[in-house]
Amino acid sequence: MRHPRVIVNATPIGATGAREVEAHGEKHALTPLGDAVNGPLYWEQPRVFQREWRLVSDHGEHLLIHGHGITRRKLVAETPQATWMLTRSWGGGVTLADPEGHELASVPRGWFGRCRLELPSGPTLQWRRRWFNDRVLEDFEGHELLRLRRRFAFLRFQAAVELADAVRQRTDLSLLLAVTFFAWLSEPRGHAH
Repeated sequence: MRHPRVIVNATPIGATGAREVEAHGEKHALTPLGDAVNGPLYWEQPRVFQREWRLVSDHGEHLLIHGHGITRRKLVAETPQATWMLTRSWGGGVTLADPEGHELASVPRGWFGRCRLELPSGPTLQWRRRWFNDRVLEDFEGHELLRLRRRFAFLRFQAAVELADAVRQRTDLSLLLAVTFFAWLSEPRGHAH
C-alpha cells in the first residue's frame, strides 16, 4: 500500500511559539503541536543516510531529531521550547536529558519486545511491540497512549504516529514523542525490518 507524501505548510518564523533551528545546513521553523495532535502526525527522514528526522503534520514541523556520524548513538532533539540530548548505551538503553545532563526520560533495554519508559516526574509507562511491528506506549493499566507504525520508505526510517485522547493534553507530549521515536530507531534491526 502506498502512502501519500505529507505536504508541510511552512509556518513563518515570526509565528507565535515558532523557533528557528539549523541542522545539516538547512533551517527549520519548529512550531508547537497545538491542534496538530488532533490530526495525522508523521516522522519522516528527508534524505537517505542522513541523521535527521522530522515530526510533521499539515500544520508544519514540530520536532527535529538530528546528529552526525555513522551511528545513531547520540542525537539532539529540538522542539519549539527546548533542546534535549538523546543517547543510546552499548547495552541498548535509551536516555533523554536536558543540555546540562539531567535525565528526563529513559527506556532501559527490555526483553521480548517489552520495555519500561521511566519518567522522574510520574509513573512508569510500558513500551511494547505489537502486531505488524507497531510500537505502542501504554499506561500502567494497559491503555494505549501512543502508537508508532512504520511507513515504507526505501532505505529510510519513517513512521506514522497515532495519539490517544488521554495523551493529547499531556504537557510532556513532545518529550514522549521524541524518546519513543528514538527508542524505535535504536532497536536492533534484523532482516525482517
